[in-house]
Amino acid sequence: MILTSLGEIGHGGFGTVDLVRNVAGHQFARKSFTINQPLQQSLRENVLRRFRKEVRTQSGISNRNIVPIIYSDLDATPPFYLMPVAVSVLDKDISKDKTLGGNFIAALSDIVAGLEALHAIHIYHRDLKPQNVLCFKDQAQGQDYYAISDFGLISLQESQLSVLTTTGMGRGADYYTAPEITQDLRHASVQSDIYSLGCILHDFVGLSPRIPCSEIHESSQFGAILSGCTRKDPGLRFKSARAVLDAVLSVGSVGHVPTSAKAADFVADLERDPRTVPPERWRELADFLYDMATVEETRAICMRLNEDCITVVCHAVPSDAKTIGLSFARWVAQSDFNFEYCDGLANRLEIFFSELNDYELQAVCLMALLAMGTSHNRWYVEHKFIRLAGPGMEINLANRLSIELRILDRPACAQIGHLEASIRVGREALHPLIQKTLSEVCK
Repeated sequence: MILTSLGEIGHGGFGTVDLVRNVAGHQFARKSFTINQPLQQSLRENVLRRFRKEVRTQSGISNRNIVPIIYSDLDATPPFYLMPVAVSVLDKDISKDKTLGGNFIAALSDIVAGLEALHAIHIYHRDLKPQNVLCFKDQAQGQDYYAISDFGLISLQESQLSVLTTTGMGRGADYYTAPEITQDLRHASVQSDIYSLGCILHDFVGLSPRIPCSEIHESSQFGAILSGCTRKDPGLRFKSARAVLDAVLSVGSVGHVPTSAKAADFVADLERDPRTVPPERWRELADFLYDMATVEETRAICMRLNEDCITVVCHAVPSDAKTIGLSFARWVAQSDFNFEYCDGLANRLEIFFSELNDYELQAVCLMALLAMGTSHNRWYVEHKFIRLAGPGMEINLANRLSIELRILDRPACAQIGHLEASIRVGREALHPLIQKTLSEVCK
């Protein structure tokens, strides 16, 4: 491949990125393997081998929030790969406005979606930091989104960095790295990436400077979340990236104020440890949401139905959990809310879907995913619908979902059409019975 360099974009410890153009006039970002920091000769081949491995790994992942590798030549001197040209980098965006214009949760959602894709196949990033989170523009949707790149190649000990202090530090890898992997990357895990995620959250909402490789302790509405991400013992951190996002969304829901004393009492129940809520209160909540709650009361309550609450009620009182789940799913399908809430709400719908083997509830949850994903142009949600409504879906659930699609009628055709155009996945990815139903409804 003949490429013309148009100038350097940036460089890091083990790579230089330049803007290149091919003979057809298309531009790409080319990352070439280079060692731009002091490194023992004995480690150079080791790092080169890791670079090639990471390129092959990243090439095999297809996810909107993981930077795609368009082309690579690992036998070239130096080896390199091509990726799309980013419009910005999260590090620079934060330096301009730490909350990204108040939209930091949308960026956090993108990062979490990328991490979830990696963690699902037992891959850990190991070098998550704002410099490795790139911003791209979706030309079709006209929206900016973030994707993660540049997996960690080397531990801090191997890179011969000096002892970490609170002064004179750049915001590099050492400012985001979990303490357990500073000496050996083999200790990388979901929780080491969650430590880095907590540090990025601190960039958005932190009140004071943090000490590298240490726990974050702050007295703020996000203080408990920051601590839960960065505890020294990895076993005491959040168990998943999506759990971090759910906790952040729960903080954001505080602004939705209940409009009656009864609704306020239910909100108070949901904001304490859900395991302490007696079964009869869940039953009363189910009845209230089903029969009596106004739109405003439903919103205030549903915004506080986080993943822990949903899991507890599904195990404690499954029949009442179904009623709550139906109310929650219908609220999601019929509501408009900030874009950044979509992923968290979709994850909550999936818990109702997975914990209760009830075809009616599952079908309504799927319809809510379809409605929210398409109305808010959220790829993460649309992909979740495709995965749950795919060929492996139980035939009884497929039958129930087919009924819901027929009830919705032509609007369902518009939603499916939007989904196909949005994520470029055809309806052949759906269960055969759903395909048949759509062919009949959407004539």
